Amino acid sequence: MIKRIFITEEASNHPYSFEICEKAGIKPEIIPDEEYYRENIEAFLEDEIKEGKTHLVLTVFKGEFFRKCPGTKGKICCNYYVIDQTTNCPFDCSYCFLQSYLNFRAIKFAVNIEDLFKELTDILKDGRFIRIGTGELSDSLALEPITGFASKLIDFFENFPNAMLELKTKSDNVYSLPDLKDRKAKVVVGWTIAPQSIVEREERLVASLNERLKASKHVADKGYLVSFHLDPIIFYPNALESYLEMLERVFSYHKKLAWLSMAGFRYEPQLKWYVENRFKDSLLLDGEFIKCSDGKFRYLYPERIRFYRKIIDFVSKKSPATPIYFCMEDKNVWELVFPSDYLSKEKMKILF
Repeated sequence: MIKRIFITEEASNHPYSFEICEKAGIKPEIIPDEEYYRENIEAFLEDEIKEGKTHLVLTVFKGEFFRKCPGTKGKICCNYYVIDQTTNCPFDCSYCFLQSYLNFRAIKFAVNIEDLFKELTDILKDGRFIRIGTGELSDSLALEPITGFASKLIDFFENFPNAMLELKTKSDNVYSLPDLKDRKAKVVVGWTIAPQSIVEREERLVASLNERLKASKHVADKGYLVSFHLDPIIFYPNALESYLEMLERVFSYHKKLAWLSMAGFRYEPQLKWYVENRFKDSLLLDGEFIKCSDGKFRYLYPERIRFYRKIIDFVSKKSPATPIYFCMEDKNVWELVFPSDYLSKEKMKILF
């Protein structure tokens, strides 16, 4: 996946930079700073998005790594925090908002993780429970074979069993993760999944659905919790049947999940150009959409409700103890598909 590695002069003072290059088997190119990459490398790429995803820029991040998940205006959000240590992703999915969101096309990886750990220590030392993920602006495990970052993060969380770390991925890069049995760290490995026909049409360079499910069984056997995310759910002919068949397979591997989230495909207007021009066979824009209060386009309200109800009914019967929640849906949707006391149920306390 990674073909070239650039190290900023400041990042070259960190041994971790060269550890990554050695694992990748790539001789690094030292550059003054990130702006140099943008003006002298990215500016001359024939396909800046595609080629940028094969470039890794090792840098030093000066801001705050930790923040509340931004959610979206007017929607119900779960109690989730994110670590922004890596930006951009080697995978290439038609629906990915990073296509229209980022203005730096290489993958940026901050090697000053000691600063991250210090920041997290100050936040977590009070002992409160908190859910933290690393998959907001990148895939949590896509680069694990060459960075080992997730393993380092897991070792750090061993000191803070009050916190729960989620590593969200579309890869199967889990086989080097440490065994968690008899350890204190609470770690969830979460997979974004879709029927294999969607994987083949809308997701490039990722693990297949079958590979993700096998990987989920592997980490469960090593003491990890497992979550799945149906995000984005894409409507197409016979979509419901395909999603239910996929969930049947999920629960043949796992009796209970740490959580299951759902979200219909939604997009900001800027994304449309990228889908139409970069993914000629995509099904994303084939449905009917309406512009919502947050400025994003979503499938029609009644269609979403019908689909969600079928999925929730199926999962609730298969695994009553699995918490189910929506990502970026408003209060009306929650009220129409869940009982009025749903958020107060014991199984939901981990989320809200």
